[in-house]
Amino acid sequence: MEECVQPSAEERSRREFLANLIMGIGVTLGVGSLFMRFFQYLYPVVEPVKLVEVLAAKTSDIPSGAVHFVQLAEGPVMIQNVGGQLHALSAICTHMGCIVKWHPELNEFICPCHRGVYGIDGNNISGPPPRPMGKLAIKVRDGNVYVMIPAQKVQT
Repeated sequence: MEECVQPSAEERSRREFLANLIMGIGVTLGVGSLFMRFFQYLYPVVEPVKLVEVLAAKTSDIPSGAVHFVQLAEGPVMIQNVGGQLHALSAICTHMGCIVKWHPELNEFICPCHRGVYGIDGNNISGPPPRPMGKLAIKVRDGNVYVMIPAQKVQT
């Protein structure tokens, strides 16, 4: 019969070293990928919002102290002229998505669906709306008022 040759202590330590090295690399990669996913969850990559200019009105259409309703393809917008300063608000109620109406005698926006009330600045005063009306950036150029709408909402 043949004799079994036992590996020497040096060969055994090499095998143990290589086995431990491979296992250590595997554990390091596994734990590293776990931490990478954890940090991606904590700090997600947020794409910047690209804004597109949409022609909404002419400055001559909005006298001082007036609120002008504009129905754009991207949604209804209220443009205000407060002392020569133009401001734009989304005319969609933050409660259920109804279109709010401007009431100049009360100096308030009122939602006809559930009686949500917003002030002239778009902040919710009473009723069920959970948040203020959405504020939109505007640009005035060559006598025209452009509302800045997020690119994904623009219909081509």
